[in-house]
Amino acid sequence: MEINAYSKYALRDLYQAIDLLDRKINHCTALEIFPSQETREMTLRKLATKRAALVKSALALTALGVATEPNSLPRSYIHLVQNTGDVAAAQDAPSRAVRKPRAAK
Repeated sequence: MEINAYSKYALRDLYQAIDLLDRKINHCTALEIFPSQETREMTLRKLATKRAALVKSALALTALGVATEPNSLPRSYIHLVQNTGDVAAAQDAPSRAVRKPRAAK
């Protein structure tokens, strides 16, 4: 049985992997202690390469028309949308509105 690679769940998983790599890059930049600067740069380069491949795959799925919930976007995407002020991209960003309580049964 073939798995549909063009599903919103595949895109959500890609976004989660991108978010994880963003956190790893941030940790290596700020907190990780490396024996040398070359080791740090090599590790950051590897992580950035992995992240770039995931971003490319996510953009390809988005270009194919795969939609996902705005709250599953990686945090790095949300900051880019807020800084650029792009209206089309801002529509994909999660809203900060308070949810309404569910109606009683």
